[in-house]
Amino acid sequence: MRFCAVLCACLLQAQTSPSGSFEDLAGRAQAALDSNPAEAVTLFRKALAMRPSWPEGWFYMASDLYGLQRYSEAREAFRKGLALEPRDGQGYGFLGLCDYELGDFDQALADIGKGEALGLGRSLQFETAVRDRAALILIRAQAFDEALAQLGLLAKRGVDSPEVMEAVGLSELTMARRPDSLSARERAVVDLAGKAAWDNMERRPNEARAEFGELMEKYADDPGVHYAYGTYQMEIDQHVALDEFEKELKANPAHWPSMLVIAFLKIRDGDPEAAVQLGEKALRLQPARNRWVSHAAIGHAYLTMGEPEKAIPELEASVKQQPANTSVHFYLEKAYRLAGRKDDAQREKDEFIRLTKQQDPLSLPIAASGEGASGPAR
Repeated sequence: MRFCAVLCACLLQAQTSPSGSFEDLAGRAQAALDSNPAEAVTLFRKALAMRPSWPEGWFYMASDLYGLQRYSEAREAFRKGLALEPRDGQGYGFLGLCDYELGDFDQALADIGKGEALGLGRSLQFETAVRDRAALILIRAQAFDEALAQLGLLAKRGVDSPEVMEAVGLSELTMARRPDSLSARERAVVDLAGKAAWDNMERRPNEARAEFGELMEKYADDPGVHYAYGTYQMEIDQHVALDEFEKELKANPAHWPSMLVIAFLKIRDGDPEAAVQLGEKALRLQPARNRWVSHAAIGHAYLTMGEPEKAIPELEASVKQQPANTSVHFYLEKAYRLAGRKDDAQREKDEFIRLTKQQDPLSLPIAASGEGASGPAR
């Protein structure tokens, strides 16, 4: 992978520049990028010692260091390049890849997030690598829905990668595992679940239906399979979905993702008291990163029960952890309004509208002007 940055004009003079000059070193380094990356790194170091304010040089050298698996050196070089070009989204994406290889996962997500905000560039191969690594980090943190959000963006771009579908399978089955830690049977389940979910994401209903049927026929007793089939059924028959989530919870009483989906379905079915109990139980079991969903479920349930004062602190906690989620702002605005807190309600309404304008309205779990759905979308 190479950056698309244009070399500075001085490189055009490299062939006629004196040996050992900046122009000569930079030109030779550029020529060696693909043929001899180790030599290119040496030449870039010499050129950058003469002109440390050359951002493209830092980026070129960093990408070669990454390719040589010298991740610590690559990270430092990317940081120096980004100090000079702080709006380079691809540079932050590469920095996140270095963080990932060095095991600095929280920093990797932070750097990848900056890259996404600035733009990861036009290379689908590069974007796939970045989003796949981000998804694997999120899977290990049990942030399965966030992982699927990363991978779903690749589905929209037509990516067909075994590694990506493997990550989808782990997310669908709520397996907080590294791919290289799977047994042969686990890998078979993950591969089939990933392929079924991927076909569903890419709107191939016949293939998805057949693959989910095969998954249930062969592996119904394996952990996470009832949950994965339940999420598939959510768009088809929510009563069947509820039955699958309850089967998963019966087999694994600590399966908090099932608790939360059941909680939102209970709210829809007019049993918010049960939703509160499930949300509070899930809150005690899930990692800190995901607690915003439990707070949202509990807050929504209290709102349905006509108790906005109890709903407000739950929804505030959810918004604090997940400020970009439109549905939580929607419910918090409603809770403030019912509690007579007009200024707070208006602030939440304004934020909801602002966020909605930034997103695809068809992907939102609720409509800007209507009633809420059963809860935040997966």
